[in-house]
This record gives sequence, structure tokens and C-alpha cells, in this order.
Amino acid sequence: MILIPAIDIQGGRCVRLRQGQFDKVTQFEMQPVERAAYFARLGAKKLHIVDLDGAKTGSMQQLSLICTMQNAGVTVQAGGGIRSLEQAELCFASGISNLVIGSIAITDPELTADIIQRINPQHIILAIDVRLQHKIPVPAIHGWQTTTENNLWDVVSHYQQLGVRQVLCTDIACDGMMQGPNFQIYKEAVERFPQIGWQASGGIRDTEDIKHLEGLGVNAAILGLTLYQGTFDLRSLLSEVEGR
Repeated sequence: MILIPAIDIQGGRCVRLRQGQFDKVTQFEMQPVERAAYFARLGAKKLHIVDLDGAKTGSMQQLSLICTMQNAGVTVQAGGGIRSLEQAELCFASGISNLVIGSIAITDPELTADIIQRINPQHIILAIDVRLQHKIPVPAIHGWQTTTENNLWDVVSHYQQLGVRQVLCTDIACDGMMQGPNFQIYKEAVERFPQIGWQASGGIRDTEDIKHLEGLGVNAAILGLTLYQGTFDLRSLLSEVEGR
């Protein structure tokens, strides 16, 4: 299992949003480049970076900053505003190892297929944020304000056929709440799609949550707000989990 610290960037600063709402933002003093270097010193090999300005405007705004953050010696998976083939090519050419593709996977599957083909499926991470409706995970887009008519399983099935092998799934109800992830979603996800490398995001609190996810067969855990609480020994956990 891989542990991936998350850094959300807004206006050039590290922030966290509660359940993805731009009016519920917490800013942190440590600068993004400093934060990336800090995680690298603790042993992180990969970072998950979200350009919130890009997510809001529809075009990545913090690409140069993200590229500078890579100088810490970690690989990066990044998203937020990758909504055109040109933007995807620019991000990949700039050195971003994995492009995180979100809303357009739902709203524009043809464009998403073009990006997957041009960039190569192994460098694409499908990011799907869901709400539960009658126990069925349904993707939500446009800042989580719009619930779609799709379901998670159909979307993943479609993109698996196009060669995508990594999916980041977030239960919106858990994000930023520090009450634990939705284990049932990940259990069902791994059972339905064992060939997919599932990334869990949202609500992860502690070592026990991570061990539970690992036991379910989840490939990676995205660690966000919990790393800002000061009670999480990331260095020891990275050594323990990734050393197995």
C-alpha cells in the first residue's frame, strides 16, 4: 500500500476545503514548496496535489508552482483544471507523472478518451467523487454541487476498457470530516474491480483506518487534513506500511 500526502493549493498557499466547499476553507502557514519538501524528508515518495484555482476556473493555474514542488524529489499526481487535451499535454510535458482527471470523465467522455490515448492510460488517474443514493455510489461534479445519472461502477467499467488502471474514489460525506472513510465503498470497489489500483480519499483519521483499508486491498491512501492535526507520525507509518 502507498501513502500519499495531499496538498491543496489556492492562491499559492496550502489550504483545505471542508467537503469541497470553497466558502469553507482553512489556510495553513507552511508554503506549498516547503510542505512538499517536508513530506519528502519524512519519506513520502509521491504527492497528491490539487490546484483549486484551476478546478474553479477550468484551467490549471498553479502549474509552475507544482513543477517547483517536484524538485523536492517526489513524484506527483496532480489535478484541478485539466479539461482540455492541450492542458493535459502541457501538464504531462512539465513532468507531472500522473494526471488526475475528474469531472470531464463524466461530462465529456470523448475528450477524456482522447486524453487517455494521447497521454497513455498508465499515467492517468480517474478521480470520482460520489454521494450515496440508496446505497449506490453516484458521481457528483461541478464542485460536488451536481449529482449525475451515472453510478460509480458503470463509469469505472467504461474507463477500465480504455486501459485506465488507477481510480481515486472519494465519498463526499466523509471528506474533511475526520470521522473515518467509507470502508464499504472500497470493499465493494475492490471486489468488483480487483485489477484496478484503488486510491482511498476522505475521512482517514489514523493508523487503524489505514490498516483497515490495506486489509480490504486498497492500493493507496490519500492523507489530507489528518496530516495538519499534528498527531500523525507519518515517518513511522510510511516505514511500516510501505516497508511491508
